[in-house]
Amino acid sequence: MALSALATGRRRFNGRARRVRAALIGLALLGPAGMPAGGRAGAAAAQSGAPAAPEPPPVAFTGGLDTRVREVSLHNLLDFDDGAGPETLGAPGAGLKTVSDAHFFRVRHRVWGQLKARGGARLYARAAAEWRKYLSPYLSPQKTEVVFDNLYLELPRPRGLPFTLRAGRQDIIRGDGFVLLEGGPGDGSRTIYHNALLLTLHGAGLGLKETQLDLLAIRNPAWDRMTIANGPSAEDRAAGRRRMVENDETAFGLYASHASVKPHVFDAYYFYKEEEADAAPDPHLRLHTLGGRAAGDLPWQLRYGIEGAYQFGTREPAGTEFCASAGASPGGAAGCSFDHRSHGGQARLSRSFLTFLHPMLETGAVYLSGDDPADPSHPLPDDRAWVPVFSRWPKWSELLIYTQIAEAGRVAHWTNLVSFYAALGVTLARDTRFTYAYHELRAEHPLLVETAGGDGAGGADA
Repeated sequence: MALSALATGRRRFNGRARRVRAALIGLALLGPAGMPAGGRAGAAAAQSGAPAAPEPPPVAFTGGLDTRVREVSLHNLLDFDDGAGPETLGAPGAGLKTVSDAHFFRVRHRVWGQLKARGGARLYARAAAEWRKYLSPYLSPQKTEVVFDNLYLELPRPRGLPFTLRAGRQDIIRGDGFVLLEGGPGDGSRTIYHNALLLTLHGAGLGLKETQLDLLAIRNPAWDRMTIANGPSAEDRAAGRRRMVENDETAFGLYASHASVKPHVFDAYYFYKEEEADAAPDPHLRLHTLGGRAAGDLPWQLRYGIEGAYQFGTREPAGTEFCASAGASPGGAAGCSFDHRSHGGQARLSRSFLTFLHPMLETGAVYLSGDDPADPSHPLPDDRAWVPVFSRWPKWSELLIYTQIAEAGRVAHWTNLVSFYAALGVTLARDTRFTYAYHELRAEHPLLVETAGGDGAGGADA
């Protein structure tokens, strides 16, 4: 009897011991994954003896600054002619030597700050100022304008929705900058901002994998209306000086990018843009731009990029002298409008080598349609010439952009161009790269830029 009771108790104890061992094994298998995040951190801290990591603050601040120093030397920038003289492109005494021939330093300072909430919302501000010191010819120092280079609020995935909203003054670059990069070419490379509302839809949250769709609304006025100090005066506005761009510009666009077909990226875009003249003699422009881009890797360590776009819309001349010409249709403040049709594209192919200095070879071509002034079926100037939508920036040269003033009347107005190029780049240090490029530049329709003499002598085929 006693032996039976002892055996029964031993079986019960062994059964309980097996259940306890099973429970311990289950907890060990679950490990940290079965605990809440705070529990895992606390357990790890308890085991290591280190204090638990503090939670991030509700709002974190970061900031910084940068300075860029650039030396510029210009010679025959507008007329390419040593014998023409420094004031060839202007009336006597106009002093265009300061543009065509000059030597100066330009120094840009930027200061930025950011407030970021724990949930991801960001408020970002950046101020910029650029001053110049002219060595030849000497110019009296001017007051340095201080502007908001960036000022925007960003809301990433509000309430878990698959989009990010950014509103305010911001830099926007898509693709290679063929249609979308520069918002204010009038101030050179000081800023590139757009005043914009940008809604980015993330395809992963919609089952579209690596697809992104940007919806944009842009408003860039001719003069900056958000200067911090020394902004354009009433005299500047009356004289048309210190513009960010020649016209008030408004645009709406869609830009889609798809990257799930590795190692390629495919883009498609549409932009509608209006240029509204503001005391400038430029014609009004309503322009649609439809295009696509592909880029990625090829066999033999090659990389490629190809892009093309077609433009159509209407131009309304500022005066009435063109209204009686063929091709005009009723409409517009001037009483007539002309159809606009243009196209452009670019392609490149490159290869990098994993040898000394990591050399890179690249070759490519660019085509931007031009207008033939001798064609009687297109009497309005530039009604077949490519319009750089938001791409008036120094793609290939900081200095070449000024040579276009003589032809187009605007800096960095890329149009009427056929170009083939080859480039060689080498890496000298981790953050230093040297690139030498040769460009063969031609015009689809050569135009004679006349000098002040009016006889074409000293002109240039653009």
